Amino acid sequence: MKFKLTLALLSCMVMFAYVSYGKQQEEEPFKTIEEHSNIEFTSQNLSTLNTEQPLKPPIPINPYNSNPYQSENTQPKYQQNVQSWQKEPNRTEPLDTSDAEPIQPYETAEVAQGSYMTLTPTDTRNTMGNPIYELRLYGNGRLIATYQTVTGRAESQNRNRHQAGTEAPLPDGQYQVASTEVAGTHPEVGGRFLPVEPLFPTGRSALGIHYDPSFQKTNGEDGTEGCIALTNKRDLDQVLNYVHTYRPQYLEVKLQV
Repeated sequence: MKFKLTLALLSCMVMFAYVSYGKQQEEEPFKTIEEHSNIEFTSQNLSTLNTEQPLKPPIPINPYNSNPYQSENTQPKYQQNVQSWQKEPNRTEPLDTSDAEPIQPYETAEVAQGSYMTLTPTDTRNTMGNPIYELRLYGNGRLIATYQTVTGRAESQNRNRHQAGTEAPLPDGQYQVASTEVAGTHPEVGGRFLPVEPLFPTGRSALGIHYDPSFQKTNGEDGTEGCIALTNKRDLDQVLNYVHTYRPQYLEVKLQV
């Protein structure tokens, strides 16, 4: 019994010695580190450790500058009390339109239809008793010019205007106007002839615009066989020039009111 007690006591002493030695080995590295890491931090040491330059504040981005990283010194600066038009030397001061009258619209729908021609009666007759009709030219909705014309003859004004061979004035209605003239095939046409085509049923054909070489002459040829004739060649030149320039959409004839 004494032997077992003695053996147990020796075992405890051996175990205590082993634990004490292990704890001493664990504390030794920390002591070594403390001994070697005993470094004094001075102002010189701190300056060498912090080698980076202090950060600059970010450059504010100007939304009106195409290069947001451009220096502020190169940006144009204007006084806040300067008007925007004064910042640009090539611009002038805006006009004061407070007292300006508004633009008036066209008074009638007919004027706004574009380019066209009209033929209407007048209270005038030539020396041969032939009625004078007024040819009006409109361009872009505005009256450009008016010309005196004749159609038919003095003695044929009351004949059937839809019947061929009557030499009556051309019937009322809309006509399509050719874009260019053709050569005249009769001496009384005057050399140039601008065809007009009725846009309605009628027995009349071969109608057009030309000038009357026998206007107010006593040769029996004053007037036309139904076409529209200017009283002189110069007027015809101007009408044809208008047709080439404005390309009228139609001719409106209103002779029998």
